[in-house]
Amino acid sequence: MLCILCFKNITILLNLWLFIILADSCLFIDIQQISGAKLAVISLKFVKHPNFQTIDTRFSISFCIFAGIISLSGFWMKRSIVIILLIVGMASLHVQGNKPKRFIKSWHIDEQFAVADTVPMDTVHLNYHDQNVIERHSIANSYNANYGSPIQSKIYMKRPQGTDFMFEDAYKPYLMDVPAALFYDATFPYTNLTYLMGGPVANREEQVKFLFTASPSKKANFGTTLDYIHSKGRYNNQAAQRFSGSLFGRYSGKHYSAYGLAAVNNHKNHENGGISELSVLTDPNIELKHKDMPTFMHGYSAFRKNTFFYNHNYSIGFNREIKVDEDSTTYEYVPVTRFGHMIKFEEMRKRYYEPTLERKFYELTYDSINTTNDTAAVRTLTNLVSINLAEEFNKWMHFGVTGYAENEVQQFTYKPDTIVMHDTKTNTRVGGVLSKTQGKNFRYSVLGDIYLIGYKLGEFRLEGKAFGSFKIGKEPIVLKANAFVRNEEPSYFIQNYYSNHFRWENNFTKMYKTHLGGEFSLPKRKTRLNVAVENLTSQIYFNEKALPVQHSGNVQVLSVDLKQDVSLGPITLENNAVYQVSSNQEVLPLPTLILFHNLYYRGKWFVDLYPQIGISMKYHTKYFAPSYMPATGQFFNQREVEIGDYPVFNVYANFHLKQARFFIEYNNVGSYVTKGWGYHMPNYPINPPMLKVGLSWNFYN
Repeated sequence: MLCILCFKNITILLNLWLFIILADSCLFIDIQQISGAKLAVISLKFVKHPNFQTIDTRFSISFCIFAGIISLSGFWMKRSIVIILLIVGMASLHVQGNKPKRFIKSWHIDEQFAVADTVPMDTVHLNYHDQNVIERHSIANSYNANYGSPIQSKIYMKRPQGTDFMFEDAYKPYLMDVPAALFYDATFPYTNLTYLMGGPVANREEQVKFLFTASPSKKANFGTTLDYIHSKGRYNNQAAQRFSGSLFGRYSGKHYSAYGLAAVNNHKNHENGGISELSVLTDPNIELKHKDMPTFMHGYSAFRKNTFFYNHNYSIGFNREIKVDEDSTTYEYVPVTRFGHMIKFEEMRKRYYEPTLERKFYELTYDSINTTNDTAAVRTLTNLVSINLAEEFNKWMHFGVTGYAENEVQQFTYKPDTIVMHDTKTNTRVGGVLSKTQGKNFRYSVLGDIYLIGYKLGEFRLEGKAFGSFKIGKEPIVLKANAFVRNEEPSYFIQNYYSNHFRWENNFTKMYKTHLGGEFSLPKRKTRLNVAVENLTSQIYFNEKALPVQHSGNVQVLSVDLKQDVSLGPITLENNAVYQVSSNQEVLPLPTLILFHNLYYRGKWFVDLYPQIGISMKYHTKYFAPSYMPATGQFFNQREVEIGDYPVFNVYANFHLKQARFFIEYNNVGSYVTKGWGYHMPNYPINPPMLKVGLSWNFYN
């Protein structure tokens, strides 16, 4: 049962008892009140006790309640409202006999052909404190220090490839869309509830996540996700709010298979332009709360992305006879040809608003009105049809061949003055794939396509990737390789854009990119080495005036990413070093060295409690880091301020108890002893020390 209710002018305080019976033992937790978002989970189980000899049958009744109540003050609306009440109830009454073996797995899919790529379930026991969006994106990021704000990785190879909507890039790690969606197969209903919280009450950051998935049969699965972030921020005018939700499902039949996804993303954040007086951070004679520190400006940004996706195919084949033994045979279905179709509709919209016109912060202001209200949007309808000769058909040469044609219709929306304008474009491309996706030891895929019609005429790509695993003695070795050649048309708004503070009309040529990378790993020894090189021709970037320009030459990037864990008894030291070189730091500035170290103790306490207690450190060398332009949501180059050479230390304690994970963490403890202040970007300082806690609970059935 799932209910989503909206109420105005209501304040609800929860005072609930959490009563849990696990393996004939009891645990009581009193949840009094959690400001901003409240979380309560109630589980009641009536089980057969060893001393109750008169009970012959084991009954279980489970009931779970998940309540997220988020109260927003009037920085987005004129009065306070309570916008979400999520009540998730799941009840089951069953007689337990011999339980079937539990099985659950998850995977991403390729949106064009729905090829599955298995990923581990999000039940990791180690480093749970680093499982928020920012920490999972990369070990070094540029953002304004507040959770939920626009973000860019400082590791070039971690940055997303450009899209047709340039405003999406800064929000990409937060989005629920087809590349981010997970699909499941499970023999039982699975539910996960997660709550993260950090900082003092007045500046608190909170995240509530919910996942439910179930398989009514072996062929089908469906589920839903909800994810809400509300973070006020430690500095002035940087609050952020984000909501994403999805409905997903799949069907895997003998002949017909399908994947479906409907997702919404709504992201809002305040813009402050950075701290205007940096001396207040380090001057001992100035006593000023971080929330009261002066900022350059005040504006609002909003980003929305809605997605509807459906990929299905029908196969024709035959039943192949398989001899089991001398006296019996069986049959298996062998697909020969698959006919596929994919339809996807996406709508993305970016809005920037200033309640009072900011003239001092921006060099240019085109409209003399007292406010700024910039809008840009794109709607894209994509249809793809494909024919696949299945690799299962050929016993001796295991590979498949796919041919496809794709058409997209795009409507771009912009506002050159007071009138909203629309521009419709169409593109058509054709391509093919040669692939081997089955097997444990060796898999590969080679894809090529080219646009034949539309404003992207002549854009092409050739991509390849391979995976291999083998053993030398008892030592398993995994090798991966990937490469691509791309000739990319600049996105629509890179060429033409109109707003109150920025306007441009460009005629950039296509960008040409070549990439070659490989990975070597020894899973038993916790060793992984990734080396990649990329050449960028006619690269487009944002210059010191935050305007897009095109470099006339080449830029080369070399990246070496090494991970190595060292363990001695219960003590482990995790190490991750990234070395990267940019041949032109004025076009593509990158820190040369990025380090992450994590020293911790891991053991077992009592019967089922597994602790992880440790300290972690992040560091990168100095460089002229890009800054951030609020009006366009773009990271732009600057040559005035170097940041870096400032280690950030965090201490934490993670615990895993049966189906629950929880942690407590204290961030940036090193600021008490280090000199100066660290920055994520110029004028955007690192948060002062703050306490964080989190809880994640898995429910099986």
